[in-house]
Amino acid sequence: MAMLKHERSQRHIKCLIDHKIFGNVRIDLQLDARKNQSIQQHNEKVRRNRSILQRLIDVVIFLGLQELSFRGHFESEGSNNRGNYKELVYLISKYDKQMESHLDTASIFTGLSNRIQNDLIEAIHKVMLNEMQKEIDQAKFVSILVDETSDVSASSQLSTVLRYVTEDCVTKERFIGFSDVSADRSANALSEHVFKCIETWECGNKLIAQTYDGAATMAGQLNGLQAKSKSHDIVYCKQQIDKTRTVLENKLDNFSVFYDRLGEKYGVDAGIGIQRSKNISIDPQRHYRTLYNKIISTIVDQIKARYSSLEEFKFMELLNFNKVDEYCKQFPVDSLDSLRTTYGRFFDVIRLQSELNVMYSMKDFKKPSVSHLMSYINSTELVEAMPELFNLCKLILTIPSTTASVERSFSALSRIKHTKEMRQEKEDCLG
Repeated sequence: MAMLKHERSQRHIKCLIDHKIFGNVRIDLQLDARKNQSIQQHNEKVRRNRSILQRLIDVVIFLGLQELSFRGHFESEGSNNRGNYKELVYLISKYDKQMESHLDTASIFTGLSNRIQNDLIEAIHKVMLNEMQKEIDQAKFVSILVDETSDVSASSQLSTVLRYVTEDCVTKERFIGFSDVSADRSANALSEHVFKCIETWECGNKLIAQTYDGAATMAGQLNGLQAKSKSHDIVYCKQQIDKTRTVLENKLDNFSVFYDRLGEKYGVDAGIGIQRSKNISIDPQRHYRTLYNKIISTIVDQIKARYSSLEEFKFMELLNFNKVDEYCKQFPVDSLDSLRTTYGRFFDVIRLQSELNVMYSMKDFKKPSVSHLMSYINSTELVEAMPELFNLCKLILTIPSTTASVERSFSALSRIKHTKEMRQEKEDCLG
């Protein structure tokens, strides 16, 4: 009876339950604890690795910004100079305990090998291209700048830059890369390069201008390239100014003054020709004056032909702030017609005219430059009220005036090629 009473008691039932489940719950708890601990250890390891990797990425970015080489000629432990990359990493480790611990304990991944350096450069390159693609996708207009140069190996390299205005109203010129065109510098090959670049960056529907330089080095194929690109629905943009033609035309009238001053400078009597054989009846002064006039005349004719398309950019006068008072009295219809003819497909021209009239009548819109006007419209949230004027600012700022940004890439190309020629490991592009 007492046994039955004990079996019915709460204490017995609880003890029986504890007996049955003893060990099972403890094992699960242990497993969960170990699993959580393992996850925490893994996450901590990932955090440390990412922190180390961030430092290595910063080293790569720093060397790139400073345009410094990565590798050294002798990178062994006993070398006094193991290259900029390794030396900079070891310098960081002197003041960074985490980097110091990593270099002392890492057995598989130290981040110092040339392969890792190449991988980091390639990864950063891809990230930059992706960001550039996002900016180009968001840009309203895009222009392309192309120039050519010869490197130290006498190969013709075509440098390409894309220009556009970002969503935050910053005008950017992004270097795309070099292309070796030594094998074929014909108009077909060069235009193929331009069209391929347009297709790669998916900007054909927003490409509004093209700028070329290096006519002398492109073997006379520049005109053919321009013609082919024009047929691709792109407006050709020259980077010179019309004053050049005027200066050269004035040279024709001032030749006599120029000739006399040249004689005075070098102590030569301009009226006396060089002594020649008596049977030569040609007057040297008259001969060279005629030749000079022919040369200048030819140059003037060529400049007139090249700048004939500048009338297509008369619409830029719409945002000439020095003529605002004049435009308030009489709207510049010719300039608006120029925009309608050249870029009319991008604008609601009727609305743009109304927005321009409002702008001309308000002093708040009179700014020092087009970029200041665009920033003002954006910062005051007037884009919705004046969208066509905002796009006109973007259009004008996207059209390049020079190829200076392309030419700046040539110095980098020269350094890369020269350093590569100096190295024995030809497959290593780090220099």
